[in-house]
Amino acid sequence: MKTSEGQKVLVIGGAGYIGSVLTRMLIDRGHQTTVFDSLLFGGESLAEVKNHSNFSLIEGDMRDVSAVGRAVQGQDAVILLAALVGEPACARDPQETVAVNFLAGRTVAEACRYYKVPRLLFASTDSCYGIQEGLLFEDSPLKPISLYAELKRDMEVELLNLAGNGFRPTILRLATVYGLSPRMRFDLIINILTMHAVVHRKIKIFGGKQWRPLVHVADAARGFITALEAPAGRVSGQVFNIGSNDQNYRIGRLGELVRSTLPDIEIETIDQAPDLRDYHVNFDKAAELLGYRAERTVTDGVTEIAAALRSGRIPDPFDPKYRNA
Repeated sequence: MKTSEGQKVLVIGGAGYIGSVLTRMLIDRGHQTTVFDSLLFGGESLAEVKNHSNFSLIEGDMRDVSAVGRAVQGQDAVILLAALVGEPACARDPQETVAVNFLAGRTVAEACRYYKVPRLLFASTDSCYGIQEGLLFEDSPLKPISLYAELKRDMEVELLNLAGNGFRPTILRLATVYGLSPRMRFDLIINILTMHAVVHRKIKIFGGKQWRPLVHVADAARGFITALEAPAGRVSGQVFNIGSNDQNYRIGRLGELVRSTLPDIEIETIDQAPDLRDYHVNFDKAAELLGYRAERTVTDGVTEIAAALRSGRIPDPFDPKYRNA
């Protein structure tokens, strides 16, 4: 196995919201990076790196067992980001969601184990915690309330059961992600609030008391870099919450955070919350074992998204390509 510098890394889902940020970071750090992606939303997010000597692209579907097998062979690490993401997208076709988010994910894991890929990093979600009171840690009960989160939990169990004989999975449970990305999304809470603040000068907050941890997309990507470059024994078979203790917010506070950066906007609060998730998460483990710290704030995310909208870099934020469903 190679050292942490210059590894051969396969990013499944590398053209996506987190993946397009992570791919750039891997290339910048000298890793030979291959993206495996179906390019459901096109390949524009990778246009800047497509000719880089440390980058290659495989357009494929991870439900294709042969394609996955060929892609993972010879890799030092595989990062599995690809999934149907978000409750609306998952609810539209539950059978397809199971096929992509669990059955195909399990195929990737088994291919890595068979071809003796030393590391698999899996993108899970803090949504697995569901609705719970008190501070939640990596060993807290998982109580998912959506198909998306249920399948993430099931994949976690599958990966940990496969661990051993040289197969070293690591699970990263990500907080709710926000911020500017080459494959932008406007179906994430901070991103969509910022968009409405810029376009309409008005935002709506649904509910208010539920807790939700947040993490900037660049910090989410750095979580994978940190785990990838850590000693294998420190991360093998481990679960890490990736986020920041000081970015646990109640939903009602988010409007004020946006308004602190974009003043003179109206905030309408609607008591009924369509999203019932409520979890307050602790992120000490990644800090203590890996030295991981989030560097970006919600203010940073709001500022950069607003600038991109105002400059015309994102000409039509209502384009369906900016949403997963």
